[in-house]
Amino acid sequence: MADPTRLNPVDRWMGFANLAFLASWLPLTPESSLARWLVLVHLAGLLVPWLLLRRTRPLSPFGSALHDGYPLLWTAVFWNEFGLRHDLTATALNDPIVAGWDLAVFGGHWNVLWVSAMPWPGLSELLQGAYFSYYLMLAAIPVALIAGREPGIRRDIVLRIAATYLGCFLIYSYFPVIGPRELWPTHQGALTEGLFYQINAALRSAGDSLGTAFPSSHTAGAVTFAWIAWLYAPRALAWLIASLAVLIAAATVYTQNHFAIDTLAGVVVAGFMQAIVVPFLTARRPLTLGLPPVPTPGQLPKTA
Repeated sequence: MADPTRLNPVDRWMGFANLAFLASWLPLTPESSLARWLVLVHLAGLLVPWLLLRRTRPLSPFGSALHDGYPLLWTAVFWNEFGLRHDLTATALNDPIVAGWDLAVFGGHWNVLWVSAMPWPGLSELLQGAYFSYYLMLAAIPVALIAGREPGIRRDIVLRIAATYLGCFLIYSYFPVIGPRELWPTHQGALTEGLFYQINAALRSAGDSLGTAFPSSHTAGAVTFAWIAWLYAPRALAWLIASLAVLIAAATVYTQNHFAIDTLAGVVVAGFMQAIVVPFLTARRPLTLGLPPVPTPGQLPKTA
């Protein structure tokens, strides 16, 4: 059982991320009121875990689940920041660097070569469908894996998801990359007529954030979900999610949303977070504020 007077590992990771995001906005504050507001938002984010520890009564089951899961809600809000940052800075200085890495590692830009070699509507729809399936995984898999789990497992799943996404987001904050879809020619003709192509295009128009191409969060997230499924899901389901993660990684390149190096970086970030960062966070002694323990219901003082 978690000690209610100590920060959970995910709280420490959220604190680090909020501090890093706050620092990334500081240089923009002299010229932008939006940047000043976001500095305050991240300052408030730094305080949330500490305020939760100041409570004087134990949490209800719903409150406990909300306490454990708030990092996922907060992470979802972070996503919109990168488009706002791009609107303020409007630069693509890092894209030539990443394109050079892609060329050096793979000997060519697979996001162009692959679709040029295989401009097949059927293959396009298959991989556009795989790309779209990521959004279903993003919505359904965390809920399915967390629901009904004992609190220790629930906190571990939340930590693993938050570790990967915030790891990607930290890179976006200091090394934004627009990606090939916005800067290079994309699919044409029959490849743009499929249902999943149209759905993905609509989703990008509704909620894309420029500056988030390197690493691929589609790939990093899919690998993380497969990792968690391998730990906690039935083996048949784990194989299914792992297979889907492979298809999603391939789709990020064929759909020209990413360079192949972005996809490789997504795999590396997810693997590093799951194999190195999460064990590091969970192995360390939890940070304590020296607060008195939260009383259990039987220990609460009786009122007249």
